[in-house]
Amino acid sequence: MDISSIGKNTTNLVIDASSSNLKFVVGSHNHKTGLIQLEKFGIVPLELETITDGAIVDSFGVVMALKHALAKSDVRNRNAIVTTEGAFMHTRDLDLPIVKDEQLKDMVKYEILGQGANRDMIVDYVITDKFRDEETGVDKYRVRATAVPKDVALDYKDFLKNMDLTPVALDVNPNAVRKLFNSGMINGTVNVSNSTLLLIELSGKTTTITVLDKGYPILSRRLQFGHSNIRQVAESVRKMQGGADKQSSLARRLNITKSDAESAVALEDIDVWHESVSELPTLQSAVNAYFKSLTDAVSRTAQFSISKFHVDSISTCFLYGSGASYKKIDKELSRQLGTQVEILNTLSSVVGPKDFELPQFINCCGALIRED
Repeated sequence: MDISSIGKNTTNLVIDASSSNLKFVVGSHNHKTGLIQLEKFGIVPLELETITDGAIVDSFGVVMALKHALAKSDVRNRNAIVTTEGAFMHTRDLDLPIVKDEQLKDMVKYEILGQGANRDMIVDYVITDKFRDEETGVDKYRVRATAVPKDVALDYKDFLKNMDLTPVALDVNPNAVRKLFNSGMINGTVNVSNSTLLLIELSGKTTTITVLDKGYPILSRRLQFGHSNIRQVAESVRKMQGGADKQSSLARRLNITKSDAESAVALEDIDVWHESVSELPTLQSAVNAYFKSLTDAVSRTAQFSISKFHVDSISTCFLYGSGASYKKIDKELSRQLGTQVEILNTLSSVVGPKDFELPQFINCCGALIRED
């Protein structure tokens, strides 16, 4: 959803504001080569509930935290793109007759909003394919349309202005993923263009599963569970280990005792496949509950997509997002699903600084791509 026309073929700042930790990159997309070149990147930790389901709750806190992070990274770019996702967003795939632009725009708006044509929603769309309807013989467009509440878009526009940034566009994560995985090689071995894959974004509060068939996301499901409980348990145990927070509500609810803290696992060292987790019952319980939700969701989504869209069997699942940092999470999920699972470490179209790690910046990279 372009807020202004600037920003194509130039260096932009992209902010992923879909979860409790902001992510940002500074980079450009070469329309001729398809290469995304990143110059800078960063993660901005925020207090819980500062951003809830893609909506900024504490604008002042977010502005202060992001300003500090950008200054620390010496980011001077003023042109900014935001990408986000939340329950407020409505996306549909439509097959529509080939008509003039204005007629198509009206048809898309009618199809996604209904007769009410709610003026408080902003509707944008992209034509993803042109095909001939086998039943009618009529040429049609395949269109992906997204509706976002106008007040959400304006909130993000105001947020960027409060940051002294120039708004370029508001993107949405499913669209960013669609653009980024149009082609290329994942992890140097899997060609996106001739594979059917599952992309799984592991966030703190949500899990997004995308079925990618030969470079096009035919199905995307955003589920309301994430890995935050694992981190909350580990954090609560760590605090008790330091003699603090002994009476926290989380510790009481989970029956965490001092003996648990004595065998605590460091937050950055949580290994979901290691015996150190099993030595801590509360953490093991959180891990088990998370994997049950995750494997159930992945299995249902895969079965549904194969049945409905008649795609080839899914060859590989690729993990990204903040949850992909848990050690051996790919091995454990592979064991439980009985299929190949890998961390999405590299994409041939993305080049970053030496210490850049792709999994947490997928949405940012996709949003750098500005289409005609």
